[in-house]
Amino acid sequence: MGTFSEFVLSAAAARQFPTDNLPEVALVGRSNVGKSSLLNSLLRSPKLARTSNTPGRTQTLNFYRIWPEGKPNFGDARLDPEAGEERFSLRGSAREAAVASGAFYFVDMPGYGYAKVSETQKQAWRKLIEQYLLNRENLKAVLQVVDLRHPPSRDDIAMWEWLRHFGKVRLCVATKADKLSRNERPTNLRTMAKDLGIMSTQAPSPEGPASAEEEAILMYSAEDGLGREQLLPWILSITKK
Repeated sequence: MGTFSEFVLSAAAARQFPTDNLPEVALVGRSNVGKSSLLNSLLRSPKLARTSNTPGRTQTLNFYRIWPEGKPNFGDARLDPEAGEERFSLRGSAREAAVASGAFYFVDMPGYGYAKVSETQKQAWRKLIEQYLLNRENLKAVLQVVDLRHPPSRDDIAMWEWLRHFGKVRLCVATKADKLSRNERPTNLRTMAKDLGIMSTQAPSPEGPASAEEEAILMYSAEDGLGREQLLPWILSITKK
């Protein structure tokens, strides 16, 4: 039985976050860097996350529930529709099945950079993202998605330094590797690692980092699956700790 993935909800406020306390892995990155494509590729579910050529399309925190061993047959897990946001959280035997199977959430965040929205909206996004990253107790790791074709932007560097400062378990995923030649890839990877202050360009350990101080960078391509066999075990190791 393969991995089963499902979109659960879009949250515009902390009160809308799921309350079943499953582990969570967040994705951050510039607008249009390819976070949705990475999710679809990683989980082999091409229609899971909506992709767009328009920067700033993701305007909420989007929660995707992932069942690594396939979804158990426990019937309808949702509560009465009148229960508000709570109807999206697993309860009872459904939650027990989720915990036993190692289920977790991916949380796709609004992109930073050049989204064509008002400054007021940008500030609201920033507050919501920081609130989530700082206070979410079941957040296990953050994947920062960057474009391997270009040096990290000031926003990329600022985000990485922020994650480092607050001691978040983190992995830099250098995507769109398929757009470069095999000779260009290692050069760009070394440049990106240097700009972010990452000491090694070796692939991350499938056992996950030994501590929040350990940093790694991984080349990835949503087109041909480069990096998938390294990334998924790393994530599963993190969410099981």
